[in-house]
Amino acid sequence: MKHLLRGAVPLAMLALSGCQSRPEGQAVATVDGQAITTQGLDAELTDAPSDVDHVAYRKTILPQIVDRTLLAQAAKKMGIDKSPEFGVQRDREEQKLLVELLAKKLANSVPLPTVEAVDRYIAAHPYEFAQRQKFYVDQIRFAKPASTEALLQLGQNKTLDALAAALTNNATPFTRDHVLIDSAFLDPAVAGQVAKQPSGDPILLPYNGLYTANAIIQRIPTPMTGNAARNLAGEILRRKAIADAMGQTLKKARQDATITYQAGYKPDSKTPADSKAIQDATSRTGGAATSGAAR
Repeated sequence: MKHLLRGAVPLAMLALSGCQSRPEGQAVATVDGQAITTQGLDAELTDAPSDVDHVAYRKTILPQIVDRTLLAQAAKKMGIDKSPEFGVQRDREEQKLLVELLAKKLANSVPLPTVEAVDRYIAAHPYEFAQRQKFYVDQIRFAKPASTEALLQLGQNKTLDALAAALTNNATPFTRDHVLIDSAFLDPAVAGQVAKQPSGDPILLPYNGLYTANAIIQRIPTPMTGNAARNLAGEILRRKAIADAMGQTLKKARQDATITYQAGYKPDSKTPADSKAIQDATSRTGGAATSGAAR
């Protein structure tokens, strides 16, 4: 399971582009002739807490939009909207927003997962649900050794103190700290391995290009069952379905497009199938309103 972060593309960047459709809706204020509409206010609600009073929030946020509009107008008067830096940033944010809106459009055609699919997912991922645990660990992080043999040798150390001494003798930099690990965020196979690891015995795990050695200090059972588990599993499956639809769209776009690279810029390997653009867009698509299972 991956918890997905919520974000929003700055709307002011698009308001300055000059080539976008104008927001529709009733004007609630004007700033030197530039309208702030009800649709614009509603767009700001994406950043509001879920339990906020929308009417009160609109009144609170309107002065901030006025200030932002004034500052954007001041920037235009200074010619900032004509600068190369602005053009690059505007294109970047515009692309991100278009991809996010594409994900939302495709989401409308993605059916809710069935009850059977939700049950299968929960059964196949016990360490995300019924057997979920949090592990308070003593952790050492160090760079990936130059060879498998060197890594295996480090794995022979029976305590973190012995491993720290070995890394020091090898002049290998490392950091040591106490951290909290949640089995729900681990690969299922790794989660099962960690769950069975005796407390105090180091277990080596790869992490973001580094290696970590982890000795469990405390186990904290945090099972998720019932409706909470079903809702979360439904949301995970729905986001995966949206990502799959995005992946098919991207695959076809790659096949139809002519892509050329200047010398020295062509990627060394194939484009990763797990596109970050898709991950970012689907992280902001779906949510509680569309989670759960079709009955």
